[in-house]
Amino acid sequence: MASIGIERLLAEADCTRLLHAYGRAVDWQDAEGLAALFWPDAVIDLGFFKGNGAEVTALLLANAALSQRRFHATSNILFSIDGDTALGDSCCITHAVGDDGAGGQVWQLFYGRYLDRLERRAGEWRFAERTFLLNAHHAGLCDESPLLASVPRADQLQPDHPFFRFR
Repeated sequence: MASIGIERLLAEADCTRLLHAYGRAVDWQDAEGLAALFWPDAVIDLGFFKGNGAEVTALLLANAALSQRRFHATSNILFSIDGDTALGDSCCITHAVGDDGAGGQVWQLFYGRYLDRLERRAGEWRFAERTFLLNAHHAGLCDESPLLASVPRADQLQPDHPFFRFR
């Protein structure tokens, strides 16, 4: 088996960090952090949105604002790296809690896959292409246990939230 070079390991770490930063930026509605992840000429196809990297930040933030709480998890990350280009395949789970319009809350759960092309330009990795493939969607009324009533909620996360850290 061929050894994996340090340059490839560093590229994979940078690309993995980019995928994780995406979910965090959407969850926290971090416009500055999110915009820094896409090349302006990136090709984005999320199904409900097709556009470029310069346009996607506003759409993602507007979509996130429709929910009170959001949670993105990315796993099963694989990259094929060739110089300054990385092709990525990852699985994602997105959970959102929102207002049901009648004083209660509803939840939505999305399972899917991201197919990405990342490019390193001037030493910086960003999304050059991102496509979302939906595996499944589930939704329902929130029925959280009363035993969890005292657990703080991740409501209205934004960069001015006292718990916001890292950029």
